[in-house]
Amino acid sequence: MAENKVRTSMRKNRVTIDDKYMGPEPIFQPGETAEGVEDRSLKWQKAAHWYNYFYKTKEYVPTILQFAEEKFGYNADQIKAFKKLKDYEFGFLGKLAKIHYRGYEYTEKELADAGEKFKELYELALVTVEQIEDKAAAKPVVTIQQRQKAKILETIMDDWDSVVDGWLDGDFKTNFDAYKLFKQYGLKGSALNMFKAMVEQEYQPVKDAYDKTCDQAVEAFSHVKRTNQKKMITTMETIFEDLDKLKVANKAARIPRVKKPKASDVQVKNLKYKVEDIDAKLMSINPVMIPGKEVLFVYNTKTRKLTQYNSNSTKGFEVSGTTIKNVCEKSRVTTLRKPDDILPLILSKTIKQIDKQVWDTLTTKVNVPNGRINADCILLRVL
Repeated sequence: MAENKVRTSMRKNRVTIDDKYMGPEPIFQPGETAEGVEDRSLKWQKAAHWYNYFYKTKEYVPTILQFAEEKFGYNADQIKAFKKLKDYEFGFLGKLAKIHYRGYEYTEKELADAGEKFKELYELALVTVEQIEDKAAAKPVVTIQQRQKAKILETIMDDWDSVVDGWLDGDFKTNFDAYKLFKQYGLKGSALNMFKAMVEQEYQPVKDAYDKTCDQAVEAFSHVKRTNQKKMITTMETIFEDLDKLKVANKAARIPRVKKPKASDVQVKNLKYKVEDIDAKLMSINPVMIPGKEVLFVYNTKTRKLTQYNSNSTKGFEVSGTTIKNVCEKSRVTTLRKPDDILPLILSKTIKQIDKQVWDTLTTKVNVPNGRINADCILLRVL
């Protein structure tokens, strides 16, 4: 059993080739890239190189639009216009926005240059919108239903018409396997109901004639024997059964859509926390470091409560609004009598050392935290 635990631990801590040569995603702490710092340009270039390696062009777009809205004041309608642009047209703004939300502090001139680029892109977006509208006005839109109907008429309706033509010629032995034909032609979705409605146009008059519920139907099919009327009805009812089976089969084969987790900067967009507490001499980490991690330490400067959040989810922590999600029952919170003695240990020791030197020595009551972060909370550390 011990051997398995060691193997599991080694696999968990294994570093990929990408991580070894590219390092972790760049995260900047307050002041690290302030104006005047000697190597701030080099740090930006290294961060940009990291994103060039790991990110595709389209993956920047949500962050770019968030950047445009929050930093430069573009409204919802203007953001819609930006969405009409091709991904590659945003250029360097993708890396610029990503690095901003990882804590990089741009100068006023750098932000002004970015603002000018957004203005140019917005003008281009307006032209793109006009072109799209012109094309839409010039070219009639063919709906999905119209395409499906056209496909039905070009494929399975030929087979069905052969059956109906056979009935008119006195041939009631023609077999029609709707299930097989739908699979053969790749028909699904709304095509099922469309074809059913077409067959029902033939079915209802024959059924009325056989049941003698409509005098006109009885007269119209008086030249067809009742046994043959029954064969026609049976053929069409078999089609209806096949269509129902196809609906069930298509539903079973449908791949459920897996919800992709939001990017870290999007998750923490509305998180309220205390950036720095001068009296306690504490500063929060960048909150984008929280999503995906398994341990988070938080200290409430007002109530003196220390919280250790733990997650056993494969996704690690997720953030929604002001709440930390995927928190497991091992999480704990307590009030510190001597925070000046305890907090340095939280910031410097390993998990095992924190368990022995902090949690095992505390005499105050330990409770289960609710996962909510407020404006009095310092985000101490993630692991």
